[in-house]
Amino acid sequence: MDSSFFQNAEEDKRLHDLAKDHFGQGNHIKALEVIEDAYSRRGKDGVPGMIPFLQGSILYHLAQRAKNSDVKFTFLLGCVEPFIQDFGVNAFSPGALFEMAKQLDSELYYRKALKDAKVSLSLLESSGELDPADLVTKDTLENILNKAALRIYRGCTGMISVPALVESKEARDKIRSDSNDAASKRLRSYWASMSVEAKKNFMKVSISKLRGYVERLYSEEGKVALEEVLDSTRTNKKWRFWMCRSCSQKFFYVKKFRNHLEQEHGAKFKFATRNHTPEMVNEAWAGMITVGGWEPVDAVAAAEMIKTRLEFVKEFVYEKGWTKDWPLAADEERSKLLKEIHFLLVSLLERKALPFSTVEWMLGFPILAQYEVPESLTTECGLVGKPQRICFWDCHELKRILDLLKLFKFERDDGTNLVCRAVESLCGRTRVKEKIEFDDEFSSMLLDRRLLRGEIDPFEDEGTIDVCKYDYYAKTQPQGDDIITWLLDHPPIDGSFEFPMSVRAHKLDIIVAILRAIHYTCRDWGTKYVRKMDKLCYLKVLTDAKNLCTSEDERRRAAPEGEGDVLYASLLGDKCEELKTDDGDPPNGSHFVFAVQDILKGESRPTIDFDDLEASLDLIHGLQDLSDETVLESIDRLQSAATNKVLLVDSKILLIENSRISLLNELTRLSAFDYRSYIRNLLKRLMREELYGLDAKAKAAAAEADLLSMEKKQKEKKSGSKKKKKRGIIKGTSTSTSTDIEQNVEPESSPPLKPVEEDYIEPEDQEEAAKGERGPLDISANIDNQEEAAKDMQNMLGEDLLSKQMESPHVAVTTRGNLALDMTLKALCNIKVLKEYLVRNRCQFADNQEGQVPYALRDFFAAFAWKEIKGDGIYSYLLGNLLTSLDEVHAMSRDAAELLVSILEFWPSWKTPDRESIVTHLFTLEEYERMSCSKCRTNPNYPEQSSYGLVIAADSVRDLKCAFGNMKLVDILKLIRMEDKMLCEGCGKANFVHHIISRCPPIFIIVLIWEKKETEKEIHETTKALEWEIDVSRLYEGLEPNTKFRLVSMVGCGEEEEYICLAFKKNRWVSFRHEALAKKAVGSWKNVVRFCEERKVRPEILFYEAVQLNQIGM
Repeated sequence: MDSSFFQNAEEDKRLHDLAKDHFGQGNHIKALEVIEDAYSRRGKDGVPGMIPFLQGSILYHLAQRAKNSDVKFTFLLGCVEPFIQDFGVNAFSPGALFEMAKQLDSELYYRKALKDAKVSLSLLESSGELDPADLVTKDTLENILNKAALRIYRGCTGMISVPALVESKEARDKIRSDSNDAASKRLRSYWASMSVEAKKNFMKVSISKLRGYVERLYSEEGKVALEEVLDSTRTNKKWRFWMCRSCSQKFFYVKKFRNHLEQEHGAKFKFATRNHTPEMVNEAWAGMITVGGWEPVDAVAAAEMIKTRLEFVKEFVYEKGWTKDWPLAADEERSKLLKEIHFLLVSLLERKALPFSTVEWMLGFPILAQYEVPESLTTECGLVGKPQRICFWDCHELKRILDLLKLFKFERDDGTNLVCRAVESLCGRTRVKEKIEFDDEFSSMLLDRRLLRGEIDPFEDEGTIDVCKYDYYAKTQPQGDDIITWLLDHPPIDGSFEFPMSVRAHKLDIIVAILRAIHYTCRDWGTKYVRKMDKLCYLKVLTDAKNLCTSEDERRRAAPEGEGDVLYASLLGDKCEELKTDDGDPPNGSHFVFAVQDILKGESRPTIDFDDLEASLDLIHGLQDLSDETVLESIDRLQSAATNKVLLVDSKILLIENSRISLLNELTRLSAFDYRSYIRNLLKRLMREELYGLDAKAKAAAAEADLLSMEKKQKEKKSGSKKKKKRGIIKGTSTSTSTDIEQNVEPESSPPLKPVEEDYIEPEDQEEAAKGERGPLDISANIDNQEEAAKDMQNMLGEDLLSKQMESPHVAVTTRGNLALDMTLKALCNIKVLKEYLVRNRCQFADNQEGQVPYALRDFFAAFAWKEIKGDGIYSYLLGNLLTSLDEVHAMSRDAAELLVSILEFWPSWKTPDRESIVTHLFTLEEYERMSCSKCRTNPNYPEQSSYGLVIAADSVRDLKCAFGNMKLVDILKLIRMEDKMLCEGCGKANFVHHIISRCPPIFIIVLIWEKKETEKEIHETTKALEWEIDVSRLYEGLEPNTKFRLVSMVGCGEEEEYICLAFKKNRWVSFRHEALAKKAVGSWKNVVRFCEERKVRPEILFYEAVQLNQIGM
């Protein structure tokens, strides 16, 4: 055997296993790509059955998951052909056909399911003893067979079609941003303040800036995808193209693409010969059939005119096959029959189901022969090839035509309309209204100038690019702010498909389903074509039989008188004996024998499928005494029936071809891809962020100006003072609580808060490093300097001003809330895993939030992730915006822990539709509580609970530490939790609780509850009990041993409700001041303990971060 066979088999198995692995991992798109690559290399009929079966399984799986009924039907239709290609015995193909039949109440699919089930059952019955799996398959097939047969018996309407699940207005509104929300108002306000020139320049998107933006977001993958877009548009000057998802070829002309699908990917049935291919009535004939009067002609008068006034008749003028010169008959019955025939013909024309062979057959009837007018004269009169010829026939011939036309179907209940609806629902998102041009150097994209005027209405499906060598916006005057609506409207292209995903992956699943549906339609096409050829063979045999009889008549006329006549039946029987061994190409001897059997038996319709030749010959020899008249009548009857069958098959083939063309049209629509839809949301995100940045900078500049103006007024007020204090530049933490004081103390060049890479070292190493940098008195020295600076500021601004600011209870609460929020945000921003997540997903920040707080949260953390917080002014503005939003929602809390919970509760609304929220991903801990009663031995199961960490009383930690000395913090926490026993629901006994974790986030939070009356010593003892590193696996069951978390930041509360943030940065602890970005070095963990003792800072929120993310499944 050829070695290439084994090589192909190995490659097929490798591809099958690879696709199966992708599918098993939930990536059906990758699996389909692998399978399509195999189809593309080996051809539709060259792949082994296991590959189509896998593809059918994937499509069937997608059908079961589909929420849209039309999409579900499309996947079901697409999976049938792959299952048939498998050649194995299974119930999937009949099952899919039966599901489609139920959805449509379609007799067509019930019959197909019935037929496939019968074939599979016959194969099972012939395979001997069945294993359990085959028995299940057999039961399923029998069930399908019985139900399908019953449904066919009861009758099908073909009218049931489950309506598609149309996207509601509410769902669409969730995609689009509300025009009255905070982000919209903010951007519209800024847009209104921009100059005309600035608005025009804003519409020009720099290619280099876009490249940098994409590279920052998506790295190499995004860079490659963007270059592909730019190269294609630069070369072809078109945004729109058609991609073959099977072989990834691109086409910029739809006709070439369709030809490619038909020639290379089996989207058209390939005929062995086109001689008998049915053709639809052409436009010329369609026009003649449609416009005619269809009134009965007086045949007697017409025959007389032809006989006596032939030259006059020859001059009749025909317009589109009709003339008014023939005499009409007042025959109501014929008139009614003609009108019915006309109606049916026009109906078939409208549905493209009228084959030209039917028209030829109708025109083949002789006219006026009974009036002794030869056909040659009717030809001279111009009645050949004219539809008016039909109006000469009598009622008998008209009824024969009408009876045949009534058997024609006007449409095929194959569900093609459902596929069209499914495609329509999917194509809307990829259609584009906006034009995007380029400048002549291809250095900038020029967005549609109509956006500036809000005039975009129709879709722009051409996608041609105009390279502008002039000022594209020169004659455009911006009107209104509809551009903001456009920027905030960013629905996804298709589900989770977005830039920079592979274009081939876009709608690949539904495209493959439709391509396979076309293959299945072509299979139907081929089946009907074979049936037509069988009928044509049968007609040929009948003609041969009749010619044989005619030749016997001629022999009889020429034979001498007295010579015996041979009956037609005997003559046909002798011919059968002569031809029975002829097994050549059809029609062969077997066809002749079976046709003669039908003739002699007097069958009313052709019987094609015979398999016992000898039995047929015996029957023929037993009927050789039939009269010649009976034989001829039987031949004529069978010829008429066979002709009708051929004409009906032609009409059915045209209906199948209509379905194929319709599916091909939908496949072509789906295969179209517009690069504008691919990068449109990317451009909108870039432009939104740029506009947000411009707005933030403008507001920050205004805030800076206000602060400078206030300082100037204060200086002028104090200009008469005799004594001035010299201000010191302090880099440490200030105890002040006023923004005005903050701006005076801190220099303008304070470093920005931005993501940094942290390298952890052991606590002992920290302490040694800290000692090398500074002595043990550094902390107290810093405190003295800070207190002196604070006194200087108080003297400078006046004690009256400070006292007035603090004497109002509302102002005091707001100031404390401001401090708590400020320090909580700083602590969050110094968690490495959170910073990395925000930077990595900064382009996914959703714009469709509801309410002020999610917008304020997004603005703050978006600015943080994009490193836009480069000065205290911007930071103060963002913090104030968030503070105001929180205050509007509920009364402002002054407790940092309550504020943290508020932030985490508002954060889930700030997420993208295709991923879990940041809180769930990074903060949410899922645990089960299990209790085994030591008395009654019951083991109740309690539901899973979610939390953000532990809440522990500070005095409990302190007391246990003092009592047990060297006990670790994690053991103290475990001991505290053991005190929380659970009562058994059965006997009431208190039992210990086991805490089993099912999901551990990378951030673990501990909140300490204080009584607020602690002494310095108690604060010292409590802080000393805290540890820099804890093993969470000792607190919860279900984690790997040594699941270490390290303290990275914390929020503490000092005297007078003054909050402070401490964070571990660059191997040392630092403290942050209120509403400023500067930080002050604290040193080692021992210095932190001393810092808290001397400042009376009570640690309230401790943020721990996982040391090894893989231990917790990240």
